Amino acid sequence: MSTPEGLEREKRLTRIRRLSNVMKWFVTALLILVSIVGALLVLLLLLPTLLDVSTGMLDLAGKERRLGDIPFAQRLGLVAMVLFAFFLLRRILWNIRQLFAQFEDGAFFAPATQAHVLNAGFWLLAYGVFDILSDPISSVLLTWDNAPGKRSLEIALNGGEFFFLVFGALLLVFGWIMREAAALANENRQFV
Repeated sequence: MSTPEGLEREKRLTRIRRLSNVMKWFVTALLILVSIVGALLVLLLLLPTLLDVSTGMLDLAGKERRLGDIPFAQRLGLVAMVLFAFFLLRRILWNIRQLFAQFEDGAFFAPATQAHVLNAGFWLLAYGVFDILSDPISSVLLTWDNAPGKRSLEIALNGGEFFFLVFGALLLVFGWIMREAAALANENRQFV
């Protein structure tokens, strides 16, 4: 017969597994959506006349410009930025998805779980740094073909960058703490 504490623990574990399963599939859907949006943005930047969006306005880093007026070389630079941004987002989401899969399996302190926490933290930090640098770089790319004196370098912080930096650092520290807890649990098992 199970004890009340054992039944309560099983309820908690079931709740963790269920929510982790839901979140794993939610993040999987986000991964697919992010991939589709990234591919569409790349296509729009590479082929604006073919896709009939060349008269559409592109607004980056506080600069607005008709997409068809941006020279191809500058659009290639923007494509590189989009590809890198979506690469970072996909790495973040992939590690979070894998983390939920580990939680669903009950592998809370497994080395793979720790690795996914650390990787998610690292990629969040990388995205935060990229987010800070993206506005200045994109403003230069959008105005590179302007006459000297009409080019611009915009620096803007909107708070999102700090979220990625703080949350990334939090996950890194959490991953390190998990590693220490697993090492301590291993030491305690050896004494018994």
